[in-house]
Amino acid sequence: MNLGFVGLGNYAINHQRAAWKNPDLVLVSVYDIVPERAEEVAREFGAKRASTIEDLAGDPDVEGVVITTPNPRHYDDFRICAAHGKHVFVNVPVTTSRAQAAEMMRLANERGLTYMAGHNLRKNSAISHLKQRLDAGDIGTLHSVEASVGGATAYGLTPDNWRYHIRNAPLLPFAQMAVVFIDLILDIMGAPESIAAFMSKRDGAGESPDLGAVIGRYADGRLSYIGASYVSHLGYEITFAGSDARVTWDSHDENAVTLISPESHHRKAFDRIDEQYEELAEFAHCAQTGATPSVSGLDAFNVAAYFEAIAESLNTERAVRFRSFDE
Repeated sequence: MNLGFVGLGNYAINHQRAAWKNPDLVLVSVYDIVPERAEEVAREFGAKRASTIEDLAGDPDVEGVVITTPNPRHYDDFRICAAHGKHVFVNVPVTTSRAQAAEMMRLANERGLTYMAGHNLRKNSAISHLKQRLDAGDIGTLHSVEASVGGATAYGLTPDNWRYHIRNAPLLPFAQMAVVFIDLILDIMGAPESIAAFMSKRDGAGESPDLGAVIGRYADGRLSYIGASYVSHLGYEITFAGSDARVTWDSHDENAVTLISPESHHRKAFDRIDEQYEELAEFAHCAQTGATPSVSGLDAFNVAAYFEAIAESLNTERAVRFRSFDE
């Protein structure tokens, strides 16, 4: 499958590597707002350097587009690519707006395009094992989930980085880090009934907030908690707690799942995989066969709805109702 890449910054390198490793994928055109960066990537991969995103989207050699631009650009970039009939893969978070998420679904469905969101944690073999343990009832009745994610990225932000400015990243670090856990919790537990969120600014560089915590309450009384930090060395960890046991995934020193009950303590490590490779391979397969991606536009919509609820809770300083796609 012939791909075009829009946005060639730091995270995009992961997808460039993934495309290079896959013999079924060919990077034929690239675009970035920094011409020198686009020229360098084009030279490295033997691709064309498009002068505008419209030129890339209109290129008949491009079958699908991988969008890894800053979050505020995703919606407009998607619309341009979809208008030219291109299948689209969008890095997450796709958008924090329900209205934009719904419109992206409509455009893809209207034109018969594959639209996939890059929630790559679902591709992790340890996460698949964790879900199997939950499905098998190994922890009994699931009551709650607690997740924490962090990194000290905020200390290195500079004004030329889009995350530095609150207009671009008002929900940092939820949108940049906790998004993978938001998607995973929605996938496993479904949509909550209500959401309450908090954010604060500590001592990171820039205008965007440094810390966040969000609690989801389900109609049956289950609870979810996500703590996110852009100024702490926390790593990634999530624990599902039940009546009989608890199961945890973490990536502190290895990619592992730990099942703890009153009678036993079992930890199993898994090899790390190239999650971006798996994502792009699935994207190409779906575009070529018409299969539905494992992470679809509806999944991206639910994450956007979660972000909207977070923003509303922050603005009103109260718990707010989660609004699903039918509302």
